Amino acid sequence: MIILLYIIAAYGLTNLLVYGTGPFDMLVHFRRLCGRILPTLGDMLECMMCTSANVGWIVSALNLIFLPDMDLTPFKSMIGDPSLWYVIVFGDLFFTSGAVWLINSVQEALETIGGGNG
Repeated sequence: MIILLYIIAAYGLTNLLVYGTGPFDMLVHFRRLCGRILPTLGDMLECMMCTSANVGWIVSALNLIFLPDMDLTPFKSMIGDPSLWYVIVFGDLFFTSGAVWLINSVQEALETIGGGNG
């Protein structure tokens, strides 16, 4: 159940960062600012797979640092031992990127089949 909730939350956060506007277009301004400061970062925020990979390792690291007794990410719940932090962080990075990419690919395929009306 934790893994399913994690995937939904990771997809939602990634979707907001890549496509969201937010109140007063805050996320649009954030993406533009990131692109001006570091063009590579701006490019990353246009890519679901790139952004989700970064969401994965950041959420994993935050879980290990601030809530080490809670298993909030897939690899933290599978491995559990915080001394293997490097395995947990990289595992969550890869898992998050793959799961979000899969959901996004299915969504895009359904939009193509449905004619994009939605």
